[in-house]
Amino acid sequence: MAKKILKTLTNNLGFKILAVIFAFIMWLVVYNNDDPRVTQTFTTSVTLENEAAVQEMNKCYEILNGTNTVTFPVTGKRSNLGKLEDADFMAVADMSRMVVNSDNDAAIVPIEISCRRNVSGLTFNGKTKHLEIALEDYKSRRFMISADTSGKVAEGFALGEVAITGSNMLTVSGPASIVGQIENVVATIDVDGMSANLSDNVLPVLYDADGKEVDSTRLKLSSSTVTISAKVLSVKEIPLVFATTGKPAGDYRVVEINSKPGSVRLKGSSSVLNPLMSIEIPGELINVNSASADVTTTIDITEYLPPGTELVDAADASVIVTVQIRAYEAKTYQLHAEHIAVEGLGDEYEISFSDNLIPVTINGLQEDLDELTAATLKASIDVSGLGEGTHRVLLSITLDEERYAFQPVTIEIKLARKDSPPDEPDEPEDNGEEGEDSESEE
Repeated sequence: MAKKILKTLTNNLGFKILAVIFAFIMWLVVYNNDDPRVTQTFTTSVTLENEAAVQEMNKCYEILNGTNTVTFPVTGKRSNLGKLEDADFMAVADMSRMVVNSDNDAAIVPIEISCRRNVSGLTFNGKTKHLEIALEDYKSRRFMISADTSGKVAEGFALGEVAITGSNMLTVSGPASIVGQIENVVATIDVDGMSANLSDNVLPVLYDADGKEVDSTRLKLSSSTVTISAKVLSVKEIPLVFATTGKPAGDYRVVEINSKPGSVRLKGSSSVLNPLMSIEIPGELINVNSASADVTTTIDITEYLPPGTELVDAADASVIVTVQIRAYEAKTYQLHAEHIAVEGLGDEYEISFSDNLIPVTINGLQEDLDELTAATLKASIDVSGLGEGTHRVLLSITLDEERYAFQPVTIEIKLARKDSPPDEPDEPEDNGEEGEDSESEE
């Protein structure tokens, strides 16, 4: 039986082998017709490796012509390619393999494309892709960060110190052409409507010499944010008070002191500002000695501000002071004796004045003199220690010494005891004329 089966299998063996091969070929043809190899295009971003190779050349780079994205064809079984997406591929540019041109200002880097998934039978067609880069000298500089504000604090308050908290230095690195444009670095805090101290983390902004913002996209900053604080202070308007030194010439006097501005706004804490009533400017700054005309001077009041305060407007530090100087006029008033107060008069005496009207001359500004009348003058004499008889005493008048000057006057008075007989009138002398007349008439 076994021999019969073996004979059957080996009979026409060559034809049977050919049939098997033919069947395999037919299967292969059918299979390829059902799942053929096709080519499909994919796009992915280029990943950079070994960027330090550029830095070691003391260069920095910029990718050109959009070559950081690459499009490539892939051939494979349709069933396999249908499962793949752009994200399944990676394109790597190894910067250590870059080829630099003769001018040392550009280079190309070959891009290697691979599939992230384990898919067999894939073929990457086409020429080798390259990343195109421009090369430029690398530069690094340190800048001091300036503090600034935007907006206005609340009404009745003023901005105090604005400062960077911590380090105020920033290192900027990148292409020399961009770093060289930077003139200053500013950190700005928004204080709009604020009435209390505040602090914030802000982005430093780079500016060129024209005040235009410098694009920092290709730059590397040592710190992405900085902390900035701002003090918000109370405000109070305080008048300025001035004094003078020296004495004007002759009858000239200081009439008035005016300043521009007459008051200044100070900022500080409430505990410092609330007790302040005025800012005193010492007299030695304004010398009116021997002056016969107005004196004008400019004073920097900064050093006379109370501790813990600042001017809201720095321009107010320079104050123009004008001292008005005018000559005194003289006016004579007729003072009635009955209006003179007598001091020191004993009960046993009575007083009489030689003149009922006493001329009194007072010096002052015309408008001030016009305000006075003889009846309003407060005049007095002191007769303490004086005895019976005729005396000359000094007349005293109480006046505002800032507005008036009184020329001394002495007046004649007579003191008499109250129990003394009144003085008899002098009798005319007898010169004998009456008798002669009688004789003549006789």
